[in-house]
Amino acid sequence: MKNTLCLFTILSSLSLATAQTPRMPSSAQATPKAAAAVVSTATESEPDKTNKAELVERVFSEQSYLYSQIIDNCFTFKMSPGCWEKFNNPAGGNRSGFGAMRYWCRYVVDYARREGIGELNVLNASNRKEEKDNRPQMDEIIKTLRSKFSLTIEAPTNCTEKGYDLLMRHPFDLLERLGSKTPEWSPKSGEAHFTIVLSPAAKDMSVKISPDGKQFVVTGPALVETPSSGDKIYNGLERANKNR
Repeated sequence: MKNTLCLFTILSSLSLATAQTPRMPSSAQATPKAAAAVVSTATESEPDKTNKAELVERVFSEQSYLYSQIIDNCFTFKMSPGCWEKFNNPAGGNRSGFGAMRYWCRYVVDYARREGIGELNVLNASNRKEEKDNRPQMDEIIKTLRSKFSLTIEAPTNCTEKGYDLLMRHPFDLLERLGSKTPEWSPKSGEAHFTIVLSPAAKDMSVKISPDGKQFVVTGPALVETPSSGDKIYNGLERANKNR
């Protein structure tokens, strides 16, 4: 009887100790989830790559080597077949991607000059032989530019006429701000990688900036125009402007 009572006492003590021992959190519980970075995960699909290559080749043949290399190295396109059909339409004139590149690439060239990356416009000589001789220098400057600037466009929805207008307008507004508008815009972080997303779920324009100040995601409605969209892009970018 005495032995039985002793055994009962020992087991009761062990049960109490186990109940009072705090549970250690698992690694998932102990470590707070890191905030998601504001960065595009978009990659060009095979159709995107094919359509982009077609655009690059046409710009090289009919505009300039410089602009074709800016498109090839600094621009990423992730667009629906309907958007590509309009964007690469040979009869599209200035409403096509080919026509838009005259402005988009010019603003990128101006931005590179403003940022002290290089004088690409000077190297893009009108003399064909001189321009060809300058290509290695252009390539080096574009390589540096690519490490500090890029533009990704995501338009997954088939383009209505209004949707296509927005697809063309938002990149123009953004690039015009970088290359032409004053006061000059320069990223506090030294880098500016932009993603423009045309989303059916978006109700208004928004500009999100990653904590390190290097990634910018501009989101707007895919099919419906919002008032003062250009101003909203400008104002969003100003939060990261070191010249502000």
